[in-house]
Amino acid sequence: MMAVADGLRSHFEISVAALDRRRLTVERSARGELLDRFGAVAFVREPDELRAALAPVEAVLWFGMNPFTPQVLEAMPRRPASVRVVHTGKDEEGPLYHERWKHCIDAAVCVSPAMQRRIPGAVFIPNTASPDRLQGAAHPFFPPGRKTLGYLGRLFVFKNVAWLIDHLEELDCNLLIQGIDSEELTREDLEERARDRGVAGRVRFLEPAREVGTLLRSIDALALLSQHEGFPVVAVEAGLLGVPVIATRVGALPEIFPDEIAFVDLDGESPSLSSLRAALAAAGPELGRRLQKRVLHVCDREAVVARYAALLRERIEAKRDRRS
Repeated sequence: MMAVADGLRSHFEISVAALDRRRLTVERSARGELLDRFGAVAFVREPDELRAALAPVEAVLWFGMNPFTPQVLEAMPRRPASVRVVHTGKDEEGPLYHERWKHCIDAAVCVSPAMQRRIPGAVFIPNTASPDRLQGAAHPFFPPGRKTLGYLGRLFVFKNVAWLIDHLEELDCNLLIQGIDSEELTREDLEERARDRGVAGRVRFLEPAREVGTLLRSIDALALLSQHEGFPVVAVEAGLLGVPVIATRVGALPEIFPDEIAFVDLDGESPSLSSLRAALAAAGPELGRRLQKRVLHVCDREAVVARYAALLRERIEAKRDRRS
């Protein structure tokens, strides 16, 4: 959403508010990037703080499944037009959440067409990415001879990065990880796991950073082996650089990129090893070029931002009409 919010500055005067209600954990905060991108950001903890941030605006674009934002919206006597973005493929965060709070949601945007079809009146707008995140040069992290898979994102169990380490020997490849620690899984956990499996020499880690270009330019394919997703932005970022993507058939990916991604079957909650071997063999430069062409067509940043801007204008006008 940062890429969208950044782009909307050419259409509207915008302000950014971020919920700051979670206790500090091992997970990395987005506070620094928000401040770098937008300057003045309202970090809110209490309902009155969010209400004050929303009172002067005509529309709010928000996401997540917390109850805090819709509770504040429903309590405002003259609330702004409310547009929620659904980034997930999970029922409890999609249709069920929308049904609970639909009285204070004027429009819903889904990044997955499958989820859009399940929420009445929702529209599909694909994810996009910020070109400034793609900075960074390629680096030879491993000796030649084996393909290198990359993992980019938060370290959650459902994303199966630990499974990759467990089966690295069988896959006969290397693994480059740029991950953000979670309460479930940390870099230290994965380093220990790689040592226990005897593949520590085949696993390298990059520090979490806003820039992901070094990882993407240093791998043969990006691995997205999640049990569920909406529309992972890392697939767009890989596509912009022509990097092949290997992914499970989750969220928007099989519908938006049916012939541009090497898909892997799930065996229960884990990838099928034989399917992943076949995908790794197929993930060559031509696949990356096809993905790049499709991403440039579907996920163009200006076009995506323009669709958000049009929807926001429509909702603002509808709210003005009702008030008059």
